[in-house]
This record gives sequence, C-alpha cells and structure tokens, in this order.
Amino acid sequence: MYYYSVLALNRMAKSKTGRKDSVRRSGRDTADTYGVRGAGAATWQARFGMALNERDLLFAVRREPVAKRTVIDVAHDIFSKGFTVEEVSEKPDPNWSREVSKVLDDLNARACLTRLVLFERLFGWAILALTYVDYGKSAADPVHNPREIRELMPYSSLQCTVQSSDEDKQADSPRFGLPNFYTVRRSEVGAAQTKIHFSRVIHCATRLLDHAWKGLSVLEVMYDDQTVFRNERWALGETLIRHAAGFANITLTGAKRKQIEEFEAEQQLYRLNTRSYFVHDENATVDWVGAAGKALNPEPYVTPTMESLSCGSRIPVSHLRGANAGALAGSETNDREYWGGIAALQSLHEPPVWMLIDRLMETGQIRRVNDYRVVWPAGFELTETAKAAIELQLAQARSLRTAWDTVDEIRADEGKDPLPGGAGNVVLGLRKSEPQVPGQQPEEQPGTSAEADSNRETRFPLHFWRKKKSEDSKSSTS
Repeated sequence: MYYYSVLALNRMAKSKTGRKDSVRRSGRDTADTYGVRGAGAATWQARFGMALNERDLLFAVRREPVAKRTVIDVAHDIFSKGFTVEEVSEKPDPNWSREVSKVLDDLNARACLTRLVLFERLFGWAILALTYVDYGKSAADPVHNPREIRELMPYSSLQCTVQSSDEDKQADSPRFGLPNFYTVRRSEVGAAQTKIHFSRVIHCATRLLDHAWKGLSVLEVMYDDQTVFRNERWALGETLIRHAAGFANITLTGAKRKQIEEFEAEQQLYRLNTRSYFVHDENATVDWVGAAGKALNPEPYVTPTMESLSCGSRIPVSHLRGANAGALAGSETNDREYWGGIAALQSLHEPPVWMLIDRLMETGQIRRVNDYRVVWPAGFELTETAKAAIELQLAQARSLRTAWDTVDEIRADEGKDPLPGGAGNVVLGLRKSEPQVPGQQPEEQPGTSAEADSNRETRFPLHFWRKKKSEDSKSSTS
C-alpha cells in the first residue's frame, strides 16, 4: 500500500508541472526515432562513444541478450559445478576438505561468490563484506580478536562507494591509493549508510587498467557494438512489420477524389493486414505490393534476432530451429573452447576464495593448514567414445615404451609402485627373440657332438667308414 501511495504522489507531482504526458507519449509512439540511446525513443542511456556509468551498464545487462550472457551466464558458469579446497602436503587429510566444504555451505559461500563475480564483471569491481563476531566497537573499526564469521554480503558499486577522504593518502603505506573505508547501504534511496573497515571486506577487481582499485567492466568494450546492434534489431523489426508483408493497394473503380477522401475518413480498412479480410463490391479491389512486386524475404531480418536470442539464452540457433545432424564435432569444439575460457576465469577469481579461507582459519572455523589449493571440476566432459579412443592411444604409447624403458619406469610415470623383488627392472623389448643373421652358424648346444657322431655312423655304411679312416691314417704317417 505504501509503495502504491508513493507512485500516486509521483504521478500527482508530474501532473502539477504542467507537462502533458498523454500528448507527449502519443507523439512519441507515432514518430519515427532512431536514437542510439534506446531503440525507438531517446532515453537516458549513453549515446555511441559516450562515457558510461552504472545505470548504462545496468540497462545493457537487462535489455541486451549478449550482455546478459557475458555477465550473468559466465558468472554462474564459473561456479556452476562448485569447487573443493584440498590440503597440499605429503599426506593430505581428506577430512579437512570436507570440513571446509561444510563451513562454506553454512555461509552460502557459493551463491555469495557468484553474485560477487557478477557485480565485478558488470561494474568492474565489487566487495564481499564479512559480518564478524569480534571485539571491535563497530564495523568502521579494524577486526580485533575475531571469533566467528556469520554472514557474507556482496555489494556492487550501486550500493557501495568510496569517498576520496577514505582512501589511503600516505605514500609509505602498503595500502597507498587503496580504500581504508567503504560506505555501503542496503538500498539506493532512503537507507542509512554504514562505513566498513577494509579488514572486514574482500575486494574483487580482476581487470585493473587505469585505476588503483576500480576495474574495467566487461561491457564497456562491447557497449558501442551492442548499441548499434540494438538499433539494427529495432530497425529490422520495424521494416519487417511495415514492409516485409507488403502494403495494401486499394482501388476504387470510378470513384471521385471526394469519394476516396470520404472512404478513407471512415477508416473501414484501418486495421487491414494480410490476415484480415475486406468485403466489397465489384468497384473496389485490394492487392498487396512489396519489393519487386512480392513480399520481402523475412529470413535476413529474422536471423539477427535468432542469433541474439541464442546469445541471451545460451541455446544454439540450430537447437532453437531444431537439431541438425552432422554438427556434433563443431559443437564439441565450441564447448571445449568456451569451458577453457571459463577455466581461465576461475583461476583469476581464486584470490577471493583464498582470502575467505584464510580469514576462516583466523576465526578457528577451519583448522589451520600450511598450504592448500582450490580444485575446480572440469566444465567440459568428453563422450564415452572419445574417452575410449584416448585410452586406446595411451595403451599403445605404453606398449611402445616397453622397447626402451623398464617396467618400473613406466609404472612410476603412472604413479604406481615398483614390482616386488626387482621383477620390473627389465626392458621387455630386449627379451624378445632377435632375427637370425644370414651366414651365422647357430650356437652349439651341449651334447650335440656325440649325438652327431653316432648319427654319422648309422647313416653311412660300415665298410665306407673304415676305408675312409684307414686312408686318413696313411696320409698322416707320410
């Protein structure tokens, strides 16, 4: 009821100014305007090439599908599968990771970090205010002997400002040029302001350019193109409505000018379109005239709109129209590239997570460890066919390595222990039988000489053997 009363008072205040809203609104609807600030009407949005403020950026993310995807969808994709915090040591404790996850879940950290990144991408910087249970007198005092962190609250530059007097002016200070205090408010109008000391805040700004703590909005470099694209879509829509279906060509056979004017004044065909009908006698006819005597092809006008909807909804154009066969490889390539960019953004946004974990260690809500890391699940997952192909290639590579590496060396690369008793200290490729070299006599095996002699005696006649033996003895004596 109070909100309705405020609206009523605002409406009464406007009426006292003497402006005729109904006349102005009617004129705005009938006039053709191509203002780049807002399609179809001149609004407070920035023109092409003008400096931007928070209102311009907020308007873009609310009305532009590309801006919505770039800011909101990407922020949600960064934390869509969550993350885990693992201890880094020789024998990490898996229970510590589960304890950290429980504490972060109790603080709703995932949702708060998502909003923090969303604000940072939209406005260039944002803060995460921490509600401490400590011995400080107020939020403007530094954190003193903290006992617990009870709440996380992200703020954008719409609700958070930094006065010039609250920046560190001491040149020898490690925080020179950075805020000492942040002024926050829960709503934009009529809310009490509160100053928060920097020790109770996690500052997030990943794209610092020409300012010490204010980053660059991801929409600032895209805003002019989005402004052009927005007006192009509006102009194409107006063209489609007015000209794509053609215009009515009404013929009144034998009518005088006065009769035509009277017929037009009656507005009998005011709402005539291609889906309506017109009842007439033989003296009146209606046909439709478009470009080159036919209606324009709406495909060139619909395609930009479909692409814009695809950007805003993150649904491919082929899926909006109906799945097309043969595009699987391209789809996997696009997904892999997109999630690779998300992985890079996840690394940029790890410092706020580290700061939050460190401060939870100070309060004792998380057991202190020497080192830890943030682990992000993979965003892009291979198909079962691709996984099987990779496993086959790895198996073939391991098989080739057996020609020059020992079994234990191959097992070590896979993180496995050596085989017991030195059984793995062998190169399998060297144990394979080598091909026989031409002209080389095989090695004599034990016992083959006696067997050869016995075979020789049985193979030849006895008298031939004795004769050959006596001839050899004579030649030796001579």
